[in-house]
Amino acid sequence: MRQVDSLFSPTADRVLYHYTGIGGLLGIVDSRAIWASHVYYLNDSKEILHACEVLGTLLMQREGVVEPGEREFVKQFREWLETFRRTPYHLFVFSLSEERSLLSQWRSYTPHGKGVNLGFTSAVLNHVLGRPGFRIAKCSYARDAHEELMDSLLEKMLTTFRQRLPDLDVTKAHPSQKYHPFLEEFRQDILQVLAIVKHSAFSEEREWRIVSPYFPKYTVPDVKFREGASMLLPYTELELPKEGYLFHEVILGPSQDANLSMSALATYLSNRGVCNRTVNSLIPLRDWHAS
Repeated sequence: MRQVDSLFSPTADRVLYHYTGIGGLLGIVDSRAIWASHVYYLNDSKEILHACEVLGTLLMQREGVVEPGEREFVKQFREWLETFRRTPYHLFVFSLSEERSLLSQWRSYTPHGKGVNLGFTSAVLNHVLGRPGFRIAKCSYARDAHEELMDSLLEKMLTTFRQRLPDLDVTKAHPSQKYHPFLEEFRQDILQVLAIVKHSAFSEEREWRIVSPYFPKYTVPDVKFREGASMLLPYTELELPKEGYLFHEVILGPSQDANLSMSALATYLSNRGVCNRTVNSLIPLRDWHAS
């Protein structure tokens, strides 16, 4: 059975790419930091809901077949999971990709004519992952893989519940929520798993995510805010190395004047000492508009 812990790693072992715009590049180089986005405020706001649906369905199926002594636990687990749909719990992710130059990603994640793809070295990524509680994982896209992953998560929860049941204090909450304090201990683990489950429609993106620990309190200095299109967007800032190269390579996306753009980009990266390899995606700007 696929083990939950094996999906995450404390270190990166490859170059991974982040699609952004010229403005994003300037911000990263000037601050030598990246922004991890709140998982509930991503462009695809249904990601967490999709993952909750998979786990919730599995819990409903298990409720009818587990031992009678565990049925109430599974029932309360399913009800407790509903809070994940209603409450934007503080978990942050920084999205990366294995893809160096994919037209759909240029269209989706970079501004028209001003896109760049930043190839972060494993050394730089591992500097970020040196913060306590941060891990990296490859996103899961296939429905059967999601079910296998959630089944592994549930088995792990049930095994821990059986081991600790004799010593659990179930007097701290109403009988209908007597197992909620136990479940709360695993909110971070569950959130981190939910954060790497994505719909199969996005599989070509081959996304990896740096996943933060769960921030249980709302008054946390690490949680910052920026202006979004219609609301404040929470994020957290992750420091990069203060010296040395940040990128293995930087790829220029579809551009109005590729020669001038390449020259300016290469000069900027060299002057700032962050990268010595600039590559043109060679995708014509007209392809951006193609259906």
